[in-house]
Amino acid sequence: MISVEEAVRKNNAVMKILNSLSKGASFGVAVYCGEKVIVSREKCGISFRELGTEKPDFVVSVPEEVFAKLFSEYTSSLSVEDFLVFSAKLLTGEKEKVDLVVYANFLKLTLHGYPKLISLGGSAFWKVLKDNGVGSIFAIEKKLSAFKNK
Repeated sequence: MISVEEAVRKNNAVMKILNSLSKGASFGVAVYCGEKVIVSREKCGISFRELGTEKPDFVVSVPEEVFAKLFSEYTSSLSVEDFLVFSAKLLTGEKEKVDLVVYANFLKLTLHGYPKLISLGGSAFWKVLKDNGVGSIFAIEKKLSAFKNK
């Protein structure tokens, strides 16, 4: 399996998305039976380190096959908008296999720039969100609170 860092760095759309986040934004990616990494938007760019006891903004855990689909050769050529739509559809279609734990509150997530993803994804991305019950900022906040690690 390709490493998380290598997969992310090879995907131009993902790198653009990460670079749109505010400095200090960080999230964990845990591949079941595999790598567990924190991806951070730092002053000097994007950094990767092992996920330990540190709590990033959130951690998403996925099976290896979902990770492979998310970072396939197909997705490496997608635009930012198309990648966000593809990933949202994939992750919601596989939601019984995907685990999300949110550590940051909604204000911190906002300050770290995650709402920018809505505008980057355009109307098609917003439609996928609406189709999955998050058709407003308030609905997003409410949905995220369900994943909050208390």
